[in-house]
Amino acid sequence: MILSLDLVTKYRSGFLDFCTKGLKVAQFINSKKYEGVQYYLKANGTKSFYVRYKDENNQLKRVKIGDEADGTTEVYCKNKRIEILNAQNKGEQPPKIVKNHRKKILTLDDVANKYFSSKDNSTSTHERLSKYNKHLTESLGKYSITNIKKSDLESLQITTVEKKKLSKKTANMLIELFSTIFNYGVNQELFEAINPASKVARYKINNTRERFLRKTEIDELYQHVVTIDSEKDHGDLLETFTKLALTTGARLKGILNIRKRDIDLQGEIIRITDFKNGGEVYSAYITDTTRELLTKKMKLLKYNDFVVSFADDGKQISDRQLQTRLKPVLDDLFNEGLKIDDRANRIVIHSLRHTFASQLALANVPIRQIQILLNHSDILQTMKYAKLQDDANKKAAQGVF
Repeated sequence: MILSLDLVTKYRSGFLDFCTKGLKVAQFINSKKYEGVQYYLKANGTKSFYVRYKDENNQLKRVKIGDEADGTTEVYCKNKRIEILNAQNKGEQPPKIVKNHRKKILTLDDVANKYFSSKDNSTSTHERLSKYNKHLTESLGKYSITNIKKSDLESLQITTVEKKKLSKKTANMLIELFSTIFNYGVNQELFEAINPASKVARYKINNTRERFLRKTEIDELYQHVVTIDSEKDHGDLLETFTKLALTTGARLKGILNIRKRDIDLQGEIIRITDFKNGGEVYSAYITDTTRELLTKKMKLLKYNDFVVSFADDGKQISDRQLQTRLKPVLDDLFNEGLKIDDRANRIVIHSLRHTFASQLALANVPIRQIQILLNHSDILQTMKYAKLQDDANKKAAQGVF
């Protein structure tokens, strides 16, 4: 078959165009850090990594190591090239690169599973795992953990606050949880990398809670939780928790940990475990508000039963179980129209502890006594309530003169 000159020119031109395009697709870029490491940018903008070396016949070879999306890095390529050269110097065959590499790829989910498996089977661990499954695994769980960047974590922050409409505190907590899991992987020598969370700026949060319940609001809350308990048919769960919280000032976990054995009706003492201070046990006191309620419970519960439980079954409930039942009550009564991050004015479960201390201060109880009742390790933590005593003193003076 004889082709015309025009056809030959046409095919030749087409072939050259094809070759030129092929060269543009595979335009290799040398690493600035490591000799013999190259990459080219794929159509989706990610890198595909190769190493170059001379074989035993002094022929230049280029071998693909892997893709950026699979977790391949320049450091990994450098190490693989060293393995190849060492094997060649010993007269051995180069190692099977790609298969060996794929076995080493770790996703965030892989490391998270190892991390949570290493923790004790506590309520706190279950809550952190729940948060991980709800927020982190869906967005970053399938990523190679060494391929997660600062920008990925910043996107997580934005999604949490702007799209999911959750608080900035929650966004900060998720970054800290990621950082903890990442550091666990490094400490266990599962991989080597710099923690990208260390470069992520956290949201600034005003932790000051100024709002507390006045006595009329406390009475309103008591009446409301009794009604909710009756409607939900779960015993006096919310009434018991709310009254203990407002008359002892104990933290959420401390109240949920009170057992029958911690109640001394004769001495009118309640032993509280302060988990924030390393599990230290301190004394709170039975008051007129809780005396009748606790006396009734002592007759129903066994020695090791928990005081705050569903229908007095004696089983401990989790923080989350309590929060999902009490938070809507507080929101309906006190938080209508307030933004979720308005910490100064929102009433939350911790506000009950704040109310306890504030009412003591308004009654001119000495700051040192308030410190003991709150089990604050440093009186500086308690000094913020002194301003309420100033207000009470001012009103007293103005009332006389």
